[in-house]
Amino acid sequence: MNQRNDLTQPLDDAEIEILSRFLDEHAVERDGMSFEMLDGYLTAVLSGPDTIMPSEWLPLVWSGDDEQAAGDEAGVFEDEAEAGRILDLVMRHYNRVAGVLAQGGAEFEPWIGEFELEDGEVAAYGQEWALGYLRGVSLREEAWSELLDDADWADDLEALDLLARGPDDEETGGEVATQDQRDALIDSMVGFALDAHDYWLEQRLKPATVRREQPKVGRNDACPCGSGKKYKQCCGQGN
Repeated sequence: MNQRNDLTQPLDDAEIEILSRFLDEHAVERDGMSFEMLDGYLTAVLSGPDTIMPSEWLPLVWSGDDEQAAGDEAGVFEDEAEAGRILDLVMRHYNRVAGVLAQGGAEFEPWIGEFELEDGEVAAYGQEWALGYLRGVSLREEAWSELLDDADWADDLEALDLLARGPDDEETGGEVATQDQRDALIDSMVGFALDAHDYWLEQRLKPATVRREQPKVGRNDACPCGSGKKYKQCCGQGN
């Protein structure tokens, strides 16, 4: 099989660079996603209370505007060949994230970009990943509120919120000012993402509650079939 057409094949560094450059040039300017945002977004999409089809989540990769995202996205691509190449890369990364989460998250590592500062130091902020994750949550915001409003999740949620606000936020920027602070928050954010995935997976696997159309009949009650006998002596025999 041609590796480029194998949607289970993880992206290599060169392919990540190609997709990153495309998103920076064609999606970010429309309030769409960078590659780092996409990684966080897909993590949330794949971790939530139900399955979200690509037809719903994919348009928001190209544009953050709901109306624009819902419209013709062909304008993002130069031609069909480019669309095929880029969509192939996006879906392969989607499958990679899905596979890692399905295996328990032991190999899960968020793709967080690093930046070289003027003094030569390297900084990683995690802001775009957090923003992407929250955008994924927003697709099922009402369902996620069950978890987001739970005090037991408050500390890890605070880490996600602080990173999303970033170092320039007047109110909370001081809490993400150093790399040590950000590293600790990123660790908490990753822990939250994995725990949230496991939580929703457990909810989805729970057997559905059977709704009774009729009230439960006691064994000594009259049988609802109208025979006049007790239920245990009629239709309830053997139950």
